[in-house]
Amino acid sequence: MNNRILLKYHSYLGLVSGLFLLIIGLTGAILAFSEDIDEAIFEKYQVVSTEGNLTMDEAIKTVQSHFPGWEARIIHFTTGESILFNLRLPDARRFVFVHPSTGQIIANIDANTTLTKWLLQLHYSFHAGTFGRILVLIMGIMYLLSIITGILLYRKVIVKTLLFKVKLNRKKRAQFNSGIHRYVGVWALLFNLILVVTGIFLAYKVAKAGLQEPKAPSPPKINISLDQTLAQLKIDHPDFNPTYIRLPKNESAPITVNGIFKNDPFYLSEYFNKILVDNETGKVTTVTKVSEAGLLTQLDSMISPLHFGQFGGLPIKILYCLIGLSGPLLSVTGFIVWQKKRRKKNRKLYN
Repeated sequence: MNNRILLKYHSYLGLVSGLFLLIIGLTGAILAFSEDIDEAIFEKYQVVSTEGNLTMDEAIKTVQSHFPGWEARIIHFTTGESILFNLRLPDARRFVFVHPSTGQIIANIDANTTLTKWLLQLHYSFHAGTFGRILVLIMGIMYLLSIITGILLYRKVIVKTLLFKVKLNRKKRAQFNSGIHRYVGVWALLFNLILVVTGIFLAYKVAKAGLQEPKAPSPPKINISLDQTLAQLKIDHPDFNPTYIRLPKNESAPITVNGIFKNDPFYLSEYFNKILVDNETGKVTTVTKVSEAGLLTQLDSMISPLHFGQFGGLPIKILYCLIGLSGPLLSVTGFIVWQKKRRKKNRKLYN
């Protein structure tokens, strides 16, 4: 396949997916700081107390009595701080903050109206429901094909570009824009490949879930002591740090405790570590460590951390933000280059 045909495919793939990539890239760049944004917004609901800390059991009773029939997940339960519940129905999400000492509900927030949730929905569905989820999947595949054709198209100058040996012609705007497009594409190549491949897998899962009919939860009352269970986990598994608790969605479901084992690699998701607890006896029934799982499971667990940058600190977030912005920049510069060539071609036809 010669370069002219490659350029044609590369241009069309970029043009069709360009506008959507602007949205996906810009929202992704902002979502790199989603945890920091949420912390800033929810700061007024975060209460720190050192007196008479509330037990987890009392917090669960309070929430279940106020929200019967809701699936409950506990996403923040640091000692002495507000306990944060994520409550779910098929068509609703709520954040509920419980005071660590008094047991009173501090705040009850519609989770779908928060800034980060709104941006996330725009990122993975364009706020267009199941159709939007499928569209994001298609655009992701087109972006991957655009990257592949770009690699083939610029394969002879990739090393030179990485070494800054390709000069930018500042006198001619068209060549300057083309040079910028090449530099951004080459330098962001590896990270964009990671983002687009993991993004396609996530988009497939999201689109598949959107095609399925969600089932309403019928959670049982929790009568065992989760405090005692967590205390026993510290004794039996001292290398395990629980970070997320899923209360059962129905009578037969277990309590699921997710978290991080001490020697877990940074790129494996904590949500693939599972300790299952019988919701009637409080006894541990299953312990699953992602680090001991098969290759396919480990690869699956890597998708979210690598796509969202759920590891490291501020430097990683800044890096992911910049890589997220590279997609929109490639779309804009690519469109400018295509438009210049199209105008030049039209002038030749009419002269």
